[in-house]
Amino acid sequence: MSNGGAIFTQENRLLAINTPLGEDVLLLARFQGSEGVSRLFHFELELFSEYHNVSFEKIIGENVTVSLFLADGSRRHFNGLISRFSHEHGMDDQESSLRFSRYHATMVPWFWLLTRTADSRIFQKLSVPDIVNKIFDEHGFADYSLRLSSTYGVRDYTVQYRETDFNFISRLLEEEGIFYFFEQEEKKHTLVLADSPMEHKSCPGQETARCRISGGSFLEEDMVTTLKVAREIRAGKYSINDFNYEIPNADLKVSVDSKHVLGPGDREIYDYPGQYAKRQEGDHLATIRMEEEEARITTLTGTGNCRSFAGGCRFRLQDYCRPDLNDKDYVLSSVTHDARQEGVYTGSGGLTGGEAGVAYSNQFQCIPHEVPFRPVRSTPRPVVEGVQTAIVVGPAGEEIYTDKLGRVKVQFHWDREGQRNENSSCWLRVSQSMAGNSWGAVFLPRVGHEVIVEFIEGDPDRPIITGQVYHGTNLPPYKLPDEKTKSTFKSNTSPDGGAFNEIRFEDKKGEEQLFIHAAKNQDIRVVQDCFEWVGASRHLIIKTDQFVKVENNRNVEVAADHKEQIGKDLHVKVAGKEARAVGGSLSLTVDGAVTEVFKASHSEDTTGSYYLNAMGVVIEAMQGITLKCGGSSVVIDQAGVTVSGIKVTLDGSMTMINSGPGSSPASGSAGSAITPIAPDPAQEADVADPGAMAKIKEDQLAKQTGKYGAQPARPYKPPRSQAEKERKKSWVEIKLEDQAGLPVPGERYQIKLPDGSVLDGTLDGNGFARVNGIDPGTCEVTFPNLDRESWEPR
Repeated sequence: MSNGGAIFTQENRLLAINTPLGEDVLLLARFQGSEGVSRLFHFELELFSEYHNVSFEKIIGENVTVSLFLADGSRRHFNGLISRFSHEHGMDDQESSLRFSRYHATMVPWFWLLTRTADSRIFQKLSVPDIVNKIFDEHGFADYSLRLSSTYGVRDYTVQYRETDFNFISRLLEEEGIFYFFEQEEKKHTLVLADSPMEHKSCPGQETARCRISGGSFLEEDMVTTLKVAREIRAGKYSINDFNYEIPNADLKVSVDSKHVLGPGDREIYDYPGQYAKRQEGDHLATIRMEEEEARITTLTGTGNCRSFAGGCRFRLQDYCRPDLNDKDYVLSSVTHDARQEGVYTGSGGLTGGEAGVAYSNQFQCIPHEVPFRPVRSTPRPVVEGVQTAIVVGPAGEEIYTDKLGRVKVQFHWDREGQRNENSSCWLRVSQSMAGNSWGAVFLPRVGHEVIVEFIEGDPDRPIITGQVYHGTNLPPYKLPDEKTKSTFKSNTSPDGGAFNEIRFEDKKGEEQLFIHAAKNQDIRVVQDCFEWVGASRHLIIKTDQFVKVENNRNVEVAADHKEQIGKDLHVKVAGKEARAVGGSLSLTVDGAVTEVFKASHSEDTTGSYYLNAMGVVIEAMQGITLKCGGSSVVIDQAGVTVSGIKVTLDGSMTMINSGPGSSPASGSAGSAITPIAPDPAQEADVADPGAMAKIKEDQLAKQTGKYGAQPARPYKPPRSQAEKERKKSWVEIKLEDQAGLPVPGERYQIKLPDGSVLDGTLDGNGFARVNGIDPGTCEVTFPNLDRESWEPR
């Protein structure tokens, strides 16, 4: 740019500014602002220019340098970038105001740019310096220096949640006790991150500062003109505590006493959680917190014109009225500068308006150098309000990804950098209904499930899963609201699915059901007793073999009929005795041969007739056979045949001994064997699919078959009182005869009782049955295996 007129220059002036616009395009009239430790410098610049159209685009965001003339003739530089720029013109009646435009600019460090970027992201397995390096590198910032004397542990999981990059970095630095300041050069400024007092260098060009209430011109000597010293009571002990669920019994409480106790009393600050997992980490953090308190015990505030005072630098105080403060070093924690040169720059001479328009002053605050500076934890930790949801993730191909504590990893919806794999988060614990030592409940969220995540004390670094929810892809097991009365625990075979285990509850009125489905095996182990009570029927279908082992007694009581059907062989071995009592008849039909071997005596006793009918009968005895009736007998032994009796008659066509026909031979008749009744079929359990089950039920009802179509079993009724038993004196007797008037034994009958239930039974060998304890009313008797037309009641 060229003004084509008088030369306006900043040469040999108190203040000067160098910008990308060119030399002396902008003339600096006033420079105000502050700098300090662990704070961004911020300077307001008042500028003049003969040019009324200075480009905003060419100055905003650009690097500029302000130079301040020092007492020794050198210049101190303030470098930064312009974050804001404004223009005004013609604000008063002075001729100069019409000729010149006034500009205002705000100068900040490059670190300030991070106040204009915000993110939500996750850092894993990185220390705080590593995180800072990563963010600076991502933004292309290189003008910084890490001067750290301590070693900083790796943090497993650190979350930046809805924070600016600046606030996030500041919060981490404050937590670790790392401070920062800026070193200025002519063309750049460097951010220094440090943790030791040794990194505070002397103010450039001014290692000492005299304290004088009055003096000569500030252009001749820089000095402290006012100084106030203050000391205050702070905590004498700092204690913190935390809980590490991986070592839950570990005592993590730590305490650190102050080295600079002031005032009476035992003053302790106790805080929880301390944000650490191991005791040695707690020792370090407690020390940092205590030093944060100690850094505020003694403070010095003052004013002066020491132009070399810079935040983060130190100076040695001299000539103060308190000798105990002299010749000691102090670190400047903040400095506020105010420099001005009024009037318009003309020629190479001074400023119009004379030296009276030139001035510089500052205000400062400092602490003793031997006390480590620790930044105040002023940057708030983000708080996650309410709950969030996330998707469970894991390595490719994994359906269930967990560790020894049953933890899982998730992909948060807000995490745009997550790769939806095992690196997307830390391990998250999963809330269970019970969690004991090797006992409790375990339901692990699987990859793809949407889970509810809460955060302990709202801390995004401490997530925990408290539930699961369905979404548009993962739908409930049963169609809703159609199946709204069903509640279930249903799993899925892993990997690849295709089968499931389930415990389901149906609460629909009249169809209540507990459904249990095992995809493969079911194992039940009862240490002591097992009691099972069924109010009506129990059906058991076994597709292959059944094995039962009872190592002591087995007791079975059947109140009515016991029916068994064996498709092949029956093998029974009794090691001891066998005793049977049959209250009615006993019928045995054998289609093949019968072999009985008795290794001791064999006795049969009947109070009625004994009849044996066969094509041939052979009775063989090694010693003898005796037939005995009253006083008569026939003895057959190895010596011969002996017939004894009051009268012995041999009646035959060839031999006659003694006259008369003798006694007529007795006769007998063969009994009728009763055909065993086939057992009723066991009914299939419901299938898991409610839709398929509805079709099966409809078909069974139509055909009157299956568990839903068959005659309902007699429902269970509680035991009756004695009065009720007395009232039930009705009975039913059944007798079935054929057309010849002979009894029909063993036939199956059914009695439909007055309450609608049905009793089953079989007739005895005489074709008779009696059923007692029937409610008064009408009963209906039928014979299911006979044609209805072939019999009629009498």
